[in-house]
Amino acid sequence: MKKTASHNQNGEYHQEGLLQLTLEGLIPPNQILVLNLELRTATLFYNVPEGNQTMVEQQHFSPNGMRVLVPLLRAYPKYCLHEVLFASLVSLPLEEAYQQMREMRALTIRSVRRAVASLPSRLRAFGWQVRSIRGAGYLIEAIPTG
Repeated sequence: MKKTASHNQNGEYHQEGLLQLTLEGLIPPNQILVLNLELRTATLFYNVPEGNQTMVEQQHFSPNGMRVLVPLLRAYPKYCLHEVLFASLVSLPLEEAYQQMREMRALTIRSVRRAVASLPSRLRAFGWQVRSIRGAGYLIEAIPTG
């Protein structure tokens, strides 16, 4: 069976169950983040000049954690809207997620908040944090040094 693969202009490379992200500004240019959607792992690789890759860090995420991590990383360097996170979390089309958020905002925000709360300890291993953008969504960013 042939594996299908595709690229997009954001530096994403997608191959059945794998999502590769370059995340300029979040990780060094010689590294790549690979998300294994089936195993719910995020692995950071260092590209050795000889063409080999060395694993730098790997973390395993809960099902809901991975459902919100993917849209957060895809939105980087911008923030990801609550509605987009909710749609990914409950596998709804975006328009239905907007509708549910209008009808039951407190309940939907609570489920997004709970899923996002599972991320910080795992993201810290990569040197990242999640920041809330009040009334709008969440943002992944590097943990400030200093």
